Amino acid sequence: MATPRRGRFRLRRRRFADVVTPAFARELRGTLLQVQVTASAVIVLALVGAVLVAGLRVGP
Repeated sequence: MATPRRGRFRLRRRRFADVVTPAFARELRGTLLQVQVTASAVIVLALVGAVLVAGLRVGP
């Protein structure tokens, strides 16, 4: 038998704040910042490499 969607048998939905502790949120923010910095550095290095390769192909 299916559980009713309303009434006293309804389960309380867990909010995001109930699951994430402050310590975990701090660690997650630090990890996301590190990923963002690393991705930015990779993009810059790829663009610099592309410019260098394009410059070497032109030649004298």
